[in-house]
Amino acid sequence: MTLTEEVAALLAELGVGTYHADGTPGGTIYLTTLPDTPDVALSVARYGAGAEGDIRNGWHEPRMQLRARGTATDARTGEQLAQAAYGAMHGLAGRTLAGGTWLALAVGLQSGPVYMGRDQSGRHEHVVNLRIAIER
Repeated sequence: MTLTEEVAALLAELGVGTYHADGTPGGTIYLTTLPDTPDVALSVARYGAGAEGDIRNGWHEPRMQLRARGTATDARTGEQLAQAAYGAMHGLAGRTLAGGTWLALAVGLQSGPVYMGRDQSGRHEHVVNLRIAIER
């Protein structure tokens, strides 16, 4: 199980949305990119920033980005979803994820969701960037 899958499953467990680990259609939490539908959805992706891994103790601090998309008519829908994800993850610590990864701590890198503009369909998007300390 990838770390992206583990974080998606965690967000679902925390009540942020629904994630279908078997890849069946539906749900509101997706891996890496957002599909065309539904309008209100969240993607979980790793990105390249972060400290190098420590080969002596197995700890790593990857960065994760949670991209929330809302409707084209109301920017609040995407921001509310992003805020729910931020609230669920920021400060979360001491937890074993679904694939066995130990989550030591998740920290929001900004003080809340950041507006990213509109997607190609005019829907509002917000992001939350996280630093997560893990042991695999």
